[in-house]
Amino acid sequence: MFELLPVVIPAGVLLLALVIWGFFAGHVAEANWQERWPAISDDEFVAKCSPGTTPETALKARRIIAEQLGVPYERVSPEQRFVEDLLAD
Repeated sequence: MFELLPVVIPAGVLLLALVIWGFFAGHVAEANWQERWPAISDDEFVAKCSPGTTPETALKARRIIAEQLGVPYERVSPEQRFVEDLLAD
């Protein structure tokens, strides 16, 4: 009774839809990341580090990680994994 007709979507419309979807998906991912990794102070960061780690070494590593990966400094935490949490691949 009904025939399925092929649907032709212009490339421009498809591209626009993908851009919009990527924009919103990126914002959702960013919001989820910020909820999972709230900002912490330097004192909180050092307290979470392994025993024996000097504060100077810990904070220097935190600064380097933030700079190299483009992650906000206050959101770098010792519990994070480079690939899974900081998207360093």
